[in-house]
Amino acid sequence: MSGDQIPSFVTDARFDATYSYKPLKQNPRTVRILESKVRLPAAPYDRRFPHCNQTKACWTNYVDFHRCVKKLGDGAEPCTWYEQQYLYLCPRMWVEKFDTQRDEGVFPFKI
Repeated sequence: MSGDQIPSFVTDARFDATYSYKPLKQNPRTVRILESKVRLPAAPYDRRFPHCNQTKACWTNYVDFHRCVKKLGDGAEPCTWYEQQYLYLCPRMWVEKFDTQRDEGVFPFKI
């Protein structure tokens, strides 16, 4: 099978062979951290979130980071822990969505 052919097992009517990847808008802070050669450590166990589903941990650390920045200022050392946690736990697409919502003033939580 050549690279241009659609595999025979793809029968989904929603499949579009002309789909092109559109890169997400990146927050400059996120780009700086992700492009740096520093490897983010795994998020340690957090007793507030004892289960495997880390959605709430992602959300909480994202909100706590932005609260911390608002209170202590950009680049404050205590805020970096929250930043590392949400960057590790949250899918990039979610972070981009949260950032866009904050920029547009429709973020569903008051920071």
